Amino acid sequence: MEPINQFLKNNKKIQDNNDRLYESLIRHPRIVELLENSEFEITRSMIKNDLLQLKRYTEQSLACENCPSLGQCINHPQGYVPSIDVRGGRIHIMYTPCPNKKKDDAFREKEKMIESYHVPKDVKDATFETVFLDPDSNRQQIIMKSIASSKKIIEGTDAKGLYIHGSFGIGKSYLLGCIANELKEQSVSSIIVYVPEIIRDLKAGFKDGTTDSKFNTIKNAQVLMLDDLGAEDVTPWVRDEVMTGILHYRMVEGLPTFVSSNYSMADLEYRYARTKENGVEETKARRMMERLRSLCEEVQLEGSNYRGN
Repeated sequence: MEPINQFLKNNKKIQDNNDRLYESLIRHPRIVELLENSEFEITRSMIKNDLLQLKRYTEQSLACENCPSLGQCINHPQGYVPSIDVRGGRIHIMYTPCPNKKKDDAFREKEKMIESYHVPKDVKDATFETVFLDPDSNRQQIIMKSIASSKKIIEGTDAKGLYIHGSFGIGKSYLLGCIANELKEQSVSSIIVYVPEIIRDLKAGFKDGTTDSKFNTIKNAQVLMLDDLGAEDVTPWVRDEVMTGILHYRMVEGLPTFVSSNYSMADLEYRYARTKENGVEETKARRMMERLRSLCEEVQLEGSNYRGN
């Protein structure tokens, strides 16, 4: 057992430390301001009972003044600023998100606005400001159409998207990324899907039971971007169950849809009318294309093959 004189000595040391902390705190500019502006009376005994709470309050940043970025935040928890709340005669610290965290959260929330499947990063990050314009391309006209279409979707005045077709490598996919980011800035979410790969994913999903969930995610997207439609292997299942199913649902629900393809709509219909399994089925291809035409305005992008340069 600790001797009584040692106990008294330690107790006096603790008391002396608390007294020094108290004297330091009541002179601290932040505590002085708190005492002057608090709507609740904060007494001497309340301060003494919650010295550590007040000490922690004085040590943390209140408005990111000591934190260059969220990752270098000195507060605990990081990204939150303290404020004082008085309840039941005790002093409590409340935490709310700091300006840096709010900004970071808003950025992350917007980043989630674009979901992509097998789409290159440069497409997902594309913006109209970064599009290369050249005199041999009608890119500027297509950009204006894309911006106008995006604006109507944002305003809710028209849900019709664009069917952008043209030669290989001229930037059709990039324009889809530009549209997705234009929508993102106004908190409109989109999904960009590279069609040949997502078809493979849907087939693979038969083994692990994920086909339906992937299919439903795509068809229910607030805005859907189908990249490189027609580059996939055309089968009756792809045409009738997958593509017609997606397009029909989106047509009925009035959900905006954008498409890029190497084929014009007429050429795509010809392609989808022919499968190895069933031969020529023009009616089924026409059924699919009717839905696509109701969803999209067809535009042709012209220009050089930038991938080959």
